[in-house]
This record gives sequence, structure tokens and C-alpha cells, in this order.
Amino acid sequence: MNGLQISILILSVAFALLGFFLCVSILGTATQDKRRVEKRVDKIASKKSGLTLQIQQRKKSRKTSLVNRAMNGGKQSVQRKKLMDTIFNELILADIMMKPEEFCLVWLSITFIPSGLAALFKLGLMPSVTLAAVGAFLPIIFIKIKKENRRKAFEAQLGDTLIMMCNGLKSGFSFQQTMENVASDMPAPIGMEFGRVCNEIRYGATMEEALNNMAERVKSPDLMLVVSAVLIQRTTGGNLSEILSTISETIRDRIKIKGEISSITAQGRMSGIIIGSLPVGIAVILMVINPEYMSTFFTTTAGNIMLSVSVIMEILGFFAIRKVVTIEY
Repeated sequence: MNGLQISILILSVAFALLGFFLCVSILGTATQDKRRVEKRVDKIASKKSGLTLQIQQRKKSRKTSLVNRAMNGGKQSVQRKKLMDTIFNELILADIMMKPEEFCLVWLSITFIPSGLAALFKLGLMPSVTLAAVGAFLPIIFIKIKKENRRKAFEAQLGDTLIMMCNGLKSGFSFQQTMENVASDMPAPIGMEFGRVCNEIRYGATMEEALNNMAERVKSPDLMLVVSAVLIQRTTGGNLSEILSTISETIRDRIKIKGEISSITAQGRMSGIIIGSLPVGIAVILMVINPEYMSTFFTTTAGNIMLSVSVIMEILGFFAIRKVVTIEY
């Protein structure tokens, strides 16, 4: 498709939208007098004539249909709100300063614009589907990587934060006041998370609910250990500053061991990433550049068998390498 055809396509869509809005405006102008007469009849008529009864019946049916639409729309809006809240929490945990609507717009653009351009220039079905699949998964992978980096940064700050809270408790502050100090003095991400905990408590949530919500958001084993210790202390009693000091030392030792293990297994993890992603990356590139070559794997029996065996071996290799480089401590 050349530039002239693309321009004609854009102009056709623009004229179609313009015609739609013109029809709506003309229809509204044509029925304006009728709606005005119905209002006058409804106000002036003292008795319910056949005309007024018919008008009222129409109004009732319209109200009923509007109520039904509102109920269905309410259910859809609640589901949409839950989806947007989930996306918003994921963006916050990934430290991406975007609105959910903006992220969804970028997501749809990455998914459909490259595949649409491939279909527009007649590159074939396989490149279009491949580009759409890659565009759909890239934002998810990006958010997962950003969340993992944020969790690691949170755990790196947690030991110093617990020391700060211990000093505050020894100075006579309450536990909530120490959390407010952490929220105001510590940088992101730990300052932001404790700030959300303090805001939830101000808006009526209990201490247990706010701390559990933070543990659910961050999903850090070290933070879960801290939250469990604090909640147990609030139930059974004890010296909270000593408990937090002991947990802080434990977390520092865990971070030290984790760093040593990470340096030892870095070569194995990098080898696993390269070996695991290389066949997939080459297959995606060939699907876009030379789809006829890759179509053999989908159109012939031997190709299907080879593709199935390759996928199974790729999965087995991924789990084997992950088992080797994952060390529990």
C-alpha cells in the first residue's frame, strides 16, 4: 500500500466520523420540537388523557431501560475499576509513574500498531501475529523486571529502616510515629510503602490490615518476617525494639549471604538466560523476516513434531538450570 492509499484510508475514516456526528446533531435538532411539546403537554394537562398516558408509558419504559443499562453498566464499571486498581498497584510496585489509562494506551499501541503496519503493507499473517504477541508480552515482562528490582531495593533498605525504628522506639515514640518518620525520612521505595501504610491507618484501617496489605504488595520474605513479628508482639506483648533489632541483624545476614550466592551463581544464571532466550529470539526474528521459512514448522507434520520437541526441551532446560542455580537459605 503506497502513501496515496494510506491518505485515502485516513480521509475515509475522518469523513465517516464527521458524517456520524452530523447525523446525530441533525437528529437532535429534528426531535427538539417534539420533546418540547411533550414537556408542555405533561405540565399543562390536568387529567390523564390518552396522549399523556402514552407519553408517561414511554417515559417509564425509557426509565426502565435506562435503569437496566445503568445496572449493567454499574457491574461493568465495577469490574473495570477493579482492573484499573490492579494495574495501578502493579505500576506503583514497578515504580512506573503512569496512570493506568496511559499504560493501557501504550500497551495497546505496542500490541496493535506494529502488527497493523505489517498487515497494512501486506507482509503476511505470521509477521503480524508475531509482532502482536511480542507487543502484548513486552509490557508484562517489563513490569515484572521493574517489580523485582524494586523489591530488591526495598529489601536492601529494610535493615537500616529497622535500626531507625528501634532508635525511635527507644526514644519514646510509638510504633506508628516511627513509621511516619520512616515515610518522611527514608527514600523510595521503602518510604513510599510506609507512607501508604500510614495513609491507610489515617483513613480507618487497623494496624494489622495496613501491615498485611504492605506485605501482600511487596511480597518480600524479609518484610513478611517483620510484619509477623510485629503482629505477634502486639498480641502477646514484649519489647518491640529488641525484636526489631534481632530481626534487623537477621536480615543483614540474609542480605550478605544472598549477595555471595548471587555472585557465585551469576555465570550459571546468565548462561541459562542466554541459552533459554536465544532459540525464542531467533524464531521470532525469522517469523518477521522470513515467514515462509518458519511456516514449515506449522504446516507440515515433521515441522509440528520438531516444534513440539523443541518447546518441551526448552521448558525442561529452563527448569533444570533454575533448579541448579536456585539455592535455598
